[in-house]
Amino acid sequence: MNNIRYFLFFLALATSLVWPAASATGQLTLTLEDALRMAFDQSFSARAAREQLRASEASAEAARRSLYSTVDIGFDAPSFSHTLLPQFNPVTRRTEFFPLERLQWSSRIDISQPLIWTNSTLTVSGLLYRQDQKDDSPGGAFYRDYYTDLAIQLRQPLFVPNSQKNALRRARIDYEEALADYVRSTLELRYTVTERFYQLYAAQQRAEIQQNRVEQEAESYTTGKRKFNAGLIAEVEAMQFEVDLAAARNDMLSARNTLEAQANSFKQLLGLSLSDSLQLLLSDTTIALIHVDVDEAIERSRKVRVELQRARNNIERNELALDEIRGSRQPRGDLFLSYGLNKNDEQFQTLYNELRDTRRATLSISIPVFDWGKHSSDVEAARARLRNAELQAADLEITIEREIRELVARITSAARRADVLLQSRVLADIANDISTKRYEVGTVGSLELAQARSRLLQSRLSALEAIIDYNIAIADLARRTAYDYRQGRELDTAR
Repeated sequence: MNNIRYFLFFLALATSLVWPAASATGQLTLTLEDALRMAFDQSFSARAAREQLRASEASAEAARRSLYSTVDIGFDAPSFSHTLLPQFNPVTRRTEFFPLERLQWSSRIDISQPLIWTNSTLTVSGLLYRQDQKDDSPGGAFYRDYYTDLAIQLRQPLFVPNSQKNALRRARIDYEEALADYVRSTLELRYTVTERFYQLYAAQQRAEIQQNRVEQEAESYTTGKRKFNAGLIAEVEAMQFEVDLAAARNDMLSARNTLEAQANSFKQLLGLSLSDSLQLLLSDTTIALIHVDVDEAIERSRKVRVELQRARNNIERNELALDEIRGSRQPRGDLFLSYGLNKNDEQFQTLYNELRDTRRATLSISIPVFDWGKHSSDVEAARARLRNAELQAADLEITIEREIRELVARITSAARRADVLLQSRVLADIANDISTKRYEVGTVGSLELAQARSRLLQSRLSALEAIIDYNIAIADLARRTAYDYRQGRELDTAR
Protein backbone atom coordinates (compact mmCIF):
# COMPACT_ATOMS: atom_id res chain seq x y z
CA MET A 1 0.00 0.00 0.00
CA ASN A 2 2.83 2.41 0.93
CA ASN A 3 4.77 1.48 -2.20
CA ILE A 4 1.81 2.50 -4.36
CA ARG A 5 1.57 5.84 -2.57
CA TYR A 6 5.30 6.51 -3.12
CA PHE A 7 4.88 5.64 -6.80
CA LEU A 8 1.95 8.05 -7.15
CA PHE A 9 3.95 10.82 -5.44
CA PHE A 10 6.94 10.49 -7.77
CA LEU A 11 4.66 10.23 -10.81
CA ALA A 12 2.94 13.49 -9.88
CA LEU A 13 6.35 15.13 -9.35
CA ALA A 14 7.53 13.97 -12.78
CA THR A 15 4.35 15.33 -14.32
CA SER A 16 5.01 18.77 -12.89
CA LEU A 17 8.61 18.73 -14.20
CA VAL A 18 7.82 17.49 -17.71
CA TRP A 19 4.82 19.75 -18.29
CA PRO A 20 5.64 23.30 -17.10
CA ALA A 21 2.86 25.83 -16.89
CA ALA A 22 1.95 27.63 -20.09
CA SER A 23 2.41 30.94 -18.32
CA ALA A 24 6.21 30.40 -18.30
CA THR A 25 6.34 31.58 -21.91
CA GLY A 26 3.98 33.60 -24.03
CA GLN A 27 1.24 31.43 -25.45
CA LEU A 28 0.34 31.76 -29.13
CA THR A 29 -3.21 30.78 -30.08
CA LEU A 30 -3.52 29.70 -33.72
CA THR A 31 -6.39 28.78 -35.99
CA LEU A 32 -5.83 26.79 -39.15
CA GLU A 33 -5.90 29.95 -41.28
CA ASP A 34 -3.32 31.57 -39.01
CA ALA A 35 -1.05 28.55 -39.38
CA LEU A 36 -1.40 28.53 -43.16
CA ARG A 37 -0.64 32.23 -43.39
CA MET A 38 2.48 31.83 -41.26
CA ALA A 39 3.65 28.83 -43.26
CA PHE A 40 3.31 30.60 -46.61
CA ASP A 41 5.02 33.72 -45.27
CA GLN A 42 7.98 32.39 -43.32
CA SER A 43 8.33 28.61 -43.40
CA PHE A 44 11.48 27.07 -44.88
CA SER A 45 9.43 25.01 -47.33
CA ALA A 46 7.62 28.03 -48.75
CA ARG A 47 10.82 30.06 -49.10
CA ALA A 48 12.63 27.15 -50.75
CA ALA A 49 9.74 26.68 -53.20
CA ARG A 50 9.82 30.38 -54.13
CA GLU A 51 13.59 30.29 -54.69
CA GLN A 52 13.25 27.17 -56.82
CA LEU A 53 10.60 28.90 -58.93
CA ARG A 54 12.86 31.93 -59.38
CA ALA A 55 15.69 29.65 -60.50
CA SER A 56 13.41 27.84 -62.95
CA GLU A 57 12.05 31.11 -64.32
CA ALA A 58 15.59 32.40 -64.84
CA SER A 59 16.65 29.16 -66.57
CA ALA A 60 13.62 29.23 -68.86
CA GLU A 61 14.20 32.89 -69.66
CA ALA A 62 17.84 32.16 -70.43
CA ALA A 63 16.79 29.38 -72.82
CA ARG A 64 14.39 31.74 -74.60
CA ARG A 65 16.91 34.56 -74.77
CA SER A 66 19.49 32.21 -76.29
CA LEU A 67 17.40 32.51 -79.48
CA TYR A 68 17.61 36.32 -79.45
CA SER A 69 20.28 38.48 -81.07
CA THR A 70 23.84 38.05 -79.84
CA VAL A 71 26.71 40.54 -80.13
CA ASP A 72 30.31 39.35 -79.73
CA ILE A 73 33.41 41.54 -79.85
CA GLY A 74 36.96 40.22 -79.92
CA PHE A 75 40.38 41.85 -79.86
CA ASP A 76 43.95 40.82 -80.56
CA ALA A 77 45.82 43.39 -78.53
CA PRO A 78 48.28 42.42 -79.82
CA SER A 79 49.17 39.16 -81.56
CA PHE A 80 52.97 38.81 -81.85
CA SER A 81 55.08 36.13 -83.51
CA HIS A 82 58.78 35.73 -84.36
CA THR A 83 59.47 32.57 -86.30
CA LEU A 84 61.02 31.00 -89.39
CA LEU A 85 58.74 30.80 -92.38
CA PRO A 86 59.34 28.66 -95.47
CA GLN A 87 59.53 30.53 -98.78
CA PHE A 88 60.57 29.46 -102.31
CA ASN A 89 63.72 31.23 -103.56
CA PRO A 90 63.62 31.50 -107.38
CA VAL A 91 67.36 32.20 -107.46
CA THR A 92 68.42 29.01 -105.74
CA ARG A 93 65.25 27.23 -106.93
CA ARG A 94 64.56 25.72 -103.54
CA THR A 95 62.50 26.40 -100.46
CA GLU A 96 64.37 28.33 -97.81
CA PHE A 97 63.45 29.52 -94.31
CA PHE A 98 63.54 33.19 -93.46
CA PRO A 99 63.12 34.84 -90.06
CA LEU A 100 59.95 36.92 -89.88
CA GLU A 101 58.62 39.08 -87.11
CA ARG A 102 54.88 39.91 -87.16
CA LEU A 103 52.83 42.18 -84.91
CA GLN A 104 49.07 42.36 -85.45
CA TRP A 105 46.38 44.51 -83.82
CA SER A 106 42.84 43.50 -84.70
CA SER A 107 39.20 43.84 -83.63
CA ARG A 108 36.19 41.77 -84.63
CA ILE A 109 32.46 42.19 -84.11
CA ASP A 110 29.72 39.68 -84.93
CA ILE A 111 26.00 40.38 -84.61
CA SER A 112 23.91 37.21 -85.06
CA GLN A 113 20.14 36.95 -85.24
CA PRO A 114 18.48 33.51 -85.29
CA LEU A 115 15.37 33.40 -87.50
CA ILE A 116 13.22 30.88 -85.66
CA TRP A 117 10.49 30.33 -88.24
CA THR A 118 12.97 29.58 -91.05
CA ASN A 119 15.62 27.88 -88.85
CA SER A 120 18.28 30.18 -90.29
CA THR A 121 20.85 32.59 -88.89
CA LEU A 122 21.60 36.10 -90.14
CA THR A 123 25.03 37.47 -89.20
CA VAL A 124 26.61 40.90 -89.66
CA SER A 125 30.38 40.79 -89.12
CA GLY A 126 33.15 43.34 -89.21
CA LEU A 127 36.95 42.98 -89.11
CA LEU A 128 39.69 45.59 -88.86
CA TYR A 129 43.38 44.98 -88.27
CA ARG A 130 46.82 46.51 -88.62
CA GLN A 131 49.76 44.29 -89.40
CA ASP A 132 53.48 45.04 -88.99
CA GLN A 133 55.93 42.63 -90.68
CA LYS A 134 59.69 42.72 -90.45
CA ASP A 135 62.12 40.50 -92.36
CA ASP A 136 65.08 39.90 -90.06
CA SER A 137 67.25 38.47 -92.82
CA PRO A 138 70.12 40.62 -94.21
CA GLY A 139 68.61 43.35 -96.33
CA GLY A 140 65.14 42.62 -95.00
CA ALA A 141 62.46 45.29 -95.05
CA PHE A 142 59.65 46.53 -92.75
CA TYR A 143 56.02 46.51 -93.95
CA ARG A 144 52.82 47.89 -92.41
CA ASP A 145 49.38 47.49 -93.90
CA TYR A 146 45.71 47.71 -92.87
CA TYR A 147 42.77 45.49 -93.69
CA THR A 148 39.01 45.88 -93.24
CA ASP A 149 36.13 43.58 -94.05
CA LEU A 150 32.38 44.11 -93.59
CA ALA A 151 29.92 41.34 -94.49
CA ILE A 152 26.35 40.18 -94.05
CA GLN A 153 25.82 36.39 -94.09
CA LEU A 154 22.88 34.02 -94.18
CA ARG A 155 23.11 30.35 -93.15
CA GLN A 156 20.01 28.32 -94.05
CA PRO A 157 19.73 24.58 -93.31
CA LEU A 158 17.50 22.72 -95.76
CA PHE A 159 15.45 19.49 -95.56
CA VAL A 160 15.96 19.13 -91.76
CA PRO A 161 13.69 19.70 -88.73
CA ASN A 162 13.57 23.22 -87.33
CA SER A 163 16.02 22.88 -84.44
CA GLN A 164 15.50 26.45 -83.21
CA LYS A 165 11.73 26.07 -83.02
CA ASN A 166 12.17 22.76 -81.18
CA ALA A 167 14.57 24.39 -78.70
CA LEU A 168 12.07 27.16 -78.03
CA ARG A 169 9.30 24.63 -77.45
CA ARG A 170 11.50 22.68 -75.02
CA ALA A 171 12.20 25.89 -73.11
CA ARG A 172 8.47 26.57 -72.82
CA ILE A 173 7.81 23.01 -71.63
CA ASP A 174 10.52 23.34 -68.97
CA TYR A 175 8.99 26.59 -67.72
CA GLU A 176 5.48 25.12 -67.64
CA GLU A 177 6.78 22.22 -65.58
CA ALA A 178 8.62 24.58 -63.23
CA LEU A 179 5.41 26.55 -62.69
CA ALA A 180 3.48 23.31 -62.15
CA ASP A 181 6.11 22.20 -59.63
CA TYR A 182 5.62 25.44 -57.73
CA VAL A 183 1.84 24.95 -57.69
CA ARG A 184 2.36 21.41 -56.43
CA SER A 185 4.75 22.65 -53.73
CA THR A 186 2.15 25.21 -52.65
CA LEU A 187 -0.58 22.59 -52.48
CA GLU A 188 1.72 20.14 -50.68
CA LEU A 189 2.64 22.78 -48.11
CA ARG A 190 -1.02 23.64 -47.56
CA TYR A 191 -1.86 19.97 -47.06
CA THR A 192 1.14 19.32 -44.81
CA VAL A 193 0.31 22.29 -42.57
CA THR A 194 -3.36 21.28 -42.45
CA GLU A 195 -2.56 17.65 -41.69
CA ARG A 196 -0.04 18.52 -38.99
CA PHE A 197 -2.43 21.10 -37.54
CA TYR A 198 -5.15 18.49 -37.09
CA GLN A 199 -2.67 15.93 -35.76
CA LEU A 200 -1.36 18.42 -33.21
CA TYR A 201 -4.91 19.41 -32.33
CA ALA A 202 -5.69 15.73 -31.81
CA ALA A 203 -2.62 15.36 -29.57
CA GLN A 204 -3.76 18.43 -27.65
CA GLN A 205 -7.23 16.91 -27.17
CA ARG A 206 -5.78 13.54 -26.16
CA ALA A 207 -3.76 15.25 -23.45
CA GLU A 208 -6.90 17.00 -22.26
CA ILE A 209 -8.88 13.75 -22.35
CA GLN A 210 -6.18 12.03 -20.29
CA GLN A 211 -6.18 14.95 -17.86
CA ASN A 212 -9.93 14.56 -17.42
CA ARG A 213 -9.42 10.86 -16.93
CA VAL A 214 -6.88 11.55 -14.15
CA GLU A 215 -9.35 13.88 -12.45
CA GLN A 216 -12.09 11.24 -12.65
CA GLU A 217 -9.78 8.51 -11.34
CA ALA A 218 -8.70 10.82 -8.53
CA GLU A 219 -12.33 11.34 -7.55
CA SER A 220 -12.93 7.58 -7.67
CA TYR A 221 -9.83 7.03 -5.55
CA THR A 222 -11.09 9.52 -2.96
CA THR A 223 -14.54 7.89 -2.89
CA GLY A 224 -13.02 4.40 -2.67
CA LYS A 225 -10.70 5.44 0.16
CA ARG A 226 -13.63 6.90 2.09
CA LYS A 227 -15.62 3.70 1.60
CA PHE A 228 -12.64 1.57 2.64
CA ASN A 229 -12.17 3.61 5.81
CA ALA A 230 -15.89 3.14 6.50
CA GLY A 231 -15.51 -0.59 5.99
CA LEU A 232 -17.84 -0.67 2.96
CA ILE A 233 -15.34 -2.14 0.46
CA ALA A 234 -12.41 -4.49 0.67
CA GLU A 235 -8.79 -3.30 0.74
CA VAL A 236 -8.01 -4.91 -2.62
CA GLU A 237 -10.79 -2.86 -4.25
CA ALA A 238 -9.37 0.35 -2.75
CA MET A 239 -5.89 -0.59 -3.99
CA GLN A 240 -7.30 -1.08 -7.48
CA PHE A 241 -8.43 2.55 -7.48
CA GLU A 242 -4.83 3.61 -6.72
CA VAL A 243 -3.52 1.42 -9.54
CA ASP A 244 -6.07 2.91 -11.96
CA LEU A 245 -5.07 6.42 -10.90
CA ALA A 246 -1.39 5.62 -11.46
CA ALA A 247 -2.15 4.19 -14.91
CA ALA A 248 -4.17 7.30 -15.81
CA ARG A 249 -1.32 9.59 -14.76
CA ASN A 250 1.16 7.51 -16.74
CA ASP A 251 -1.04 7.78 -19.86
CA MET A 252 -1.33 11.51 -19.26
CA LEU A 253 2.47 11.82 -19.14
CA SER A 254 2.80 9.90 -22.39
CA ALA A 255 0.13 12.03 -24.09
CA ARG A 256 1.83 15.25 -22.97
CA ASN A 257 5.24 14.09 -24.15
CA THR A 258 3.75 13.24 -27.55
CA LEU A 259 2.03 16.62 -27.63
CA GLU A 260 5.29 18.45 -26.89
CA ALA A 261 7.18 16.58 -29.62
CA GLN A 262 4.47 17.26 -32.22
CA ALA A 263 4.24 20.90 -31.13
CA ASN A 264 7.98 21.42 -31.68
CA SER A 265 7.78 19.80 -35.10
CA PHE A 266 4.83 22.02 -36.02
CA LYS A 267 6.69 25.15 -34.86
CA GLN A 268 9.61 24.24 -37.09
CA LEU A 269 7.22 23.76 -40.02
CA LEU A 270 5.76 27.25 -39.47
CA GLY A 271 9.15 28.87 -38.94
CA LEU A 272 8.44 29.70 -35.28
CA SER A 273 10.81 29.60 -32.35
CA LEU A 274 10.80 26.34 -30.43
CA SER A 275 10.44 28.32 -27.19
CA ASP A 276 7.00 29.59 -28.22
CA SER A 277 3.98 27.99 -26.57
CA LEU A 278 1.19 26.96 -28.93
CA GLN A 279 -2.51 26.50 -28.36
CA LEU A 280 -4.51 25.40 -31.41
CA LEU A 281 -8.08 26.52 -31.85
CA LEU A 282 -10.41 24.59 -34.12
CA SER A 283 -13.24 26.99 -34.88
CA ASP A 284 -15.54 24.41 -36.48
CA THR A 285 -15.77 20.91 -35.03
CA THR A 286 -19.04 19.98 -36.70
CA ILE A 287 -19.22 17.25 -39.32
CA ALA A 288 -21.22 18.15 -42.40
CA LEU A 289 -21.22 15.76 -45.33
CA ILE A 290 -20.10 17.73 -48.36
CA HIS A 291 -21.23 17.00 -51.88
CA VAL A 292 -18.45 16.14 -54.31
CA ASP A 293 -19.06 15.64 -58.01
CA VAL A 294 -16.63 12.80 -58.63
CA ASP A 295 -16.27 13.42 -62.37
CA GLU A 296 -15.63 17.11 -61.78
CA ALA A 297 -13.09 16.32 -59.07
CA ILE A 298 -11.28 13.91 -61.41
CA GLU A 299 -11.10 16.56 -64.12
CA ARG A 300 -9.78 19.15 -61.66
CA SER A 301 -7.15 16.72 -60.44
CA ARG A 302 -5.98 16.01 -63.99
CA LYS A 303 -5.49 19.73 -64.56
CA VAL A 304 -3.33 20.35 -61.49
CA ARG A 305 -1.42 17.09 -61.10
CA VAL A 306 2.13 17.87 -62.15
CA GLU A 307 2.86 14.18 -62.63
CA LEU A 308 0.28 14.01 -65.41
CA GLN A 309 1.50 17.21 -67.00
CA ARG A 310 5.07 15.90 -66.94
CA ALA A 311 3.91 12.63 -68.49
CA ARG A 312 2.14 14.52 -71.28
CA ASN A 313 5.18 16.72 -71.79
CA ASN A 314 7.32 13.61 -72.06
CA ILE A 315 5.13 12.55 -74.99
CA GLU A 316 5.84 15.85 -76.73
CA ARG A 317 9.54 15.64 -75.92
CA ASN A 318 9.74 12.17 -77.40
CA GLU A 319 7.85 13.34 -80.49
CA LEU A 320 10.43 16.10 -80.98
CA ALA A 321 13.26 13.63 -80.43
CA LEU A 322 11.76 11.19 -82.94
CA ASP A 323 11.41 13.96 -85.52
CA GLU A 324 15.06 14.96 -85.05
CA ILE A 325 16.34 11.37 -85.22
CA ARG A 326 14.38 10.78 -88.41
CA GLY A 327 15.98 13.87 -89.97
CA SER A 328 19.50 13.02 -88.88
CA ARG A 329 20.04 10.55 -91.79
CA GLN A 330 17.91 12.21 -94.45
CA PRO A 331 19.34 14.29 -97.32
CA ARG A 332 20.51 17.60 -95.88
CA GLY A 333 21.22 20.90 -97.55
CA ASP A 334 23.07 23.95 -96.29
CA LEU A 335 22.82 27.28 -98.07
CA PHE A 336 25.39 29.98 -97.31
CA LEU A 337 25.07 33.48 -98.77
CA SER A 338 27.45 36.33 -98.07
CA TYR A 339 27.89 39.87 -99.34
CA GLY A 340 30.56 42.23 -98.09
CA LEU A 341 33.00 45.07 -98.63
CA ASN A 342 36.72 44.85 -97.96
CA LYS A 343 40.04 46.50 -98.75
CA ASN A 344 43.74 46.28 -97.97
CA ASP A 345 45.82 49.48 -97.87
CA GLU A 346 49.12 50.71 -96.56
CA GLN A 347 47.54 53.97 -95.35
CA PHE A 348 44.71 53.97 -92.78
CA GLN A 349 43.43 57.32 -94.10
CA THR A 350 42.54 55.76 -97.45
CA LEU A 351 41.42 52.37 -96.14
CA TYR A 352 37.73 53.10 -96.67
CA ASN A 353 38.09 54.72 -100.09
CA GLU A 354 36.92 52.67 -103.05
CA LEU A 355 35.94 49.54 -101.10
CA ARG A 356 35.69 46.39 -103.15
CA ASP A 357 32.61 44.22 -102.86
CA THR A 358 32.73 40.48 -102.29
CA ARG A 359 30.07 37.89 -102.97
CA ARG A 360 29.83 34.28 -101.97
CA ALA A 361 27.14 31.63 -102.39
CA THR A 362 27.46 28.00 -101.43
CA LEU A 363 24.91 25.22 -101.58
CA SER A 364 26.11 21.96 -100.09
CA ILE A 365 24.12 18.74 -100.18
CA SER A 366 24.72 15.71 -97.98
CA ILE A 367 23.07 12.40 -98.89
CA PRO A 368 23.34 9.44 -96.48
CA VAL A 369 24.05 6.18 -98.25
CA PHE A 370 24.77 3.35 -95.81
CA ASP A 371 25.15 3.01 -92.01
CA TRP A 372 24.58 -0.72 -91.33
CA GLY A 373 21.02 -0.04 -90.11
CA LYS A 374 22.06 2.22 -87.20
CA HIS A 375 19.58 4.95 -88.16
CA SER A 376 16.63 2.58 -88.40
CA SER A 377 17.53 1.16 -84.96
CA ASP A 378 17.71 4.67 -83.51
CA VAL A 379 14.29 5.48 -85.00
CA GLU A 380 12.78 2.30 -83.59
CA ALA A 381 14.21 3.06 -80.15
CA ALA A 382 12.74 6.58 -80.30
CA ARG A 383 9.35 5.17 -81.30
CA ALA A 384 9.47 2.72 -78.39
CA ARG A 385 10.24 5.57 -75.97
CA LEU A 386 7.31 7.53 -77.40
CA ARG A 387 4.93 4.58 -76.97
CA ASN A 388 6.20 4.08 -73.41
CA ALA A 389 5.53 7.75 -72.60
CA GLU A 390 2.00 7.42 -74.01
CA LEU A 391 1.36 4.29 -71.91
CA GLN A 392 2.63 5.97 -68.74
CA ALA A 393 0.38 8.99 -69.31
CA ALA A 394 -2.65 6.76 -69.90
CA ASP A 395 -1.91 4.70 -66.78
CA LEU A 396 -1.46 7.83 -64.70
CA GLU A 397 -4.85 9.17 -65.80
CA ILE A 398 -6.48 5.94 -64.59
CA THR A 399 -4.51 6.13 -61.32
CA ILE A 400 -5.73 9.68 -60.71
CA GLU A 401 -9.33 8.64 -61.33
CA ARG A 402 -8.99 5.70 -58.93
CA GLU A 403 -7.40 7.83 -56.20
CA ILE A 404 -10.10 10.50 -56.39
CA ARG A 405 -12.91 7.93 -56.24
CA GLU A 406 -11.29 6.24 -53.24
CA LEU A 407 -10.75 9.58 -51.51
CA VAL A 408 -14.36 10.69 -51.99
CA ALA A 409 -15.51 7.34 -50.59
CA ARG A 410 -13.16 7.80 -47.64
CA ILE A 411 -14.62 11.25 -46.92
CA THR A 412 -18.18 9.89 -47.00
CA SER A 413 -17.26 6.98 -44.74
CA ALA A 414 -15.34 9.20 -42.30
CA ALA A 415 -18.29 11.61 -42.04
CA ARG A 416 -20.73 8.83 -41.26
CA ARG A 417 -18.34 7.17 -38.84
CA ALA A 418 -17.73 10.46 -37.03
CA ASP A 419 -21.49 11.07 -36.73
CA VAL A 420 -22.01 7.64 -35.14
CA LEU A 421 -19.03 7.99 -32.79
CA LEU A 422 -20.05 11.47 -31.66
CA GLN A 423 -23.45 10.12 -30.67
CA SER A 424 -21.71 7.22 -28.93
CA ARG A 425 -19.55 9.69 -26.99
CA VAL A 426 -22.64 11.52 -25.72
CA LEU A 427 -24.16 8.23 -24.57
CA ALA A 428 -20.88 7.19 -22.92
CA ASP A 429 -20.78 10.50 -21.00
CA ILE A 430 -24.31 9.93 -19.72
CA ALA A 431 -23.54 6.29 -18.81
CA ASN A 432 -20.41 7.32 -16.94
CA ASP A 433 -22.26 9.96 -14.91
CA ILE A 434 -24.93 7.44 -14.00
CA SER A 435 -22.36 4.79 -13.02
CA THR A 436 -20.43 7.33 -10.90
CA LYS A 437 -23.56 8.32 -8.96
CA ARG A 438 -24.65 4.70 -8.54
CA TYR A 439 -21.22 3.77 -7.22
CA GLU A 440 -21.35 6.59 -4.70
CA VAL A 441 -24.64 5.27 -3.33
CA GLY A 442 -23.42 1.68 -3.51
CA THR A 443 -25.72 0.18 -6.15
CA VAL A 444 -22.83 -0.81 -8.46
CA GLY A 445 -19.32 -2.01 -7.77
CA SER A 446 -15.88 -0.78 -8.82
CA LEU A 447 -15.78 -3.15 -11.80
CA GLU A 448 -18.91 -1.62 -13.37
CA LEU A 449 -17.51 1.87 -12.74
CA ALA A 450 -14.17 0.98 -14.34
CA GLN A 451 -15.95 -0.42 -17.37
CA ALA A 452 -17.99 2.78 -17.76
CA ARG A 453 -14.79 4.87 -17.53
CA SER A 454 -13.07 2.66 -20.10
CA ARG A 455 -16.00 2.97 -22.52
CA LEU A 456 -16.01 6.75 -22.06
CA LEU A 457 -12.26 7.00 -22.75
CA GLN A 458 -12.50 4.83 -25.84
CA SER A 459 -15.53 6.70 -27.20
CA ARG A 460 -13.81 10.07 -26.76
CA LEU A 461 -10.62 8.90 -28.48
CA SER A 462 -12.52 7.17 -31.28
CA ALA A 463 -14.71 10.20 -31.95
CA LEU A 464 -11.61 12.42 -32.00
CA GLU A 465 -9.85 10.12 -34.49
CA ALA A 466 -12.91 10.08 -36.75
CA ILE A 467 -13.14 13.89 -36.78
CA ILE A 468 -9.42 14.25 -37.56
CA ASP A 469 -9.57 11.60 -40.29
CA TYR A 470 -12.53 13.39 -41.90
CA ASN A 471 -10.78 16.77 -41.91
CA ILE A 472 -7.50 15.35 -43.23
CA ALA A 473 -9.34 13.53 -46.01
CA ILE A 474 -10.99 16.78 -47.11
CA ALA A 475 -7.58 18.50 -47.03
CA ASP A 476 -6.16 15.69 -49.16
CA LEU A 477 -8.94 16.17 -51.71
CA ALA A 478 -8.16 19.91 -51.81
CA ARG A 479 -4.48 19.11 -52.38
CA ARG A 480 -5.28 16.82 -55.31
CA THR A 481 -7.81 19.14 -56.97
CA ALA A 482 -6.74 22.66 -55.88
CA TYR A 483 -10.35 23.21 -54.84
CA ASP A 484 -11.88 23.81 -51.40
CA TYR A 485 -15.12 21.83 -51.40
CA ARG A 486 -16.14 23.19 -48.01
CA GLN A 487 -16.02 26.80 -49.16
CA GLY A 488 -16.83 26.03 -52.78
CA ARG A 489 -13.88 27.95 -54.21
CA GLU A 490 -10.55 27.34 -55.91
CA LEU A 491 -7.44 27.50 -53.77
CA ASP A 492 -4.93 30.28 -54.20
CA THR A 493 -1.79 28.61 -55.60
CA ALA A 494 0.05 31.81 -56.55
CA ARG A 495 1.41 32.56 -53.09
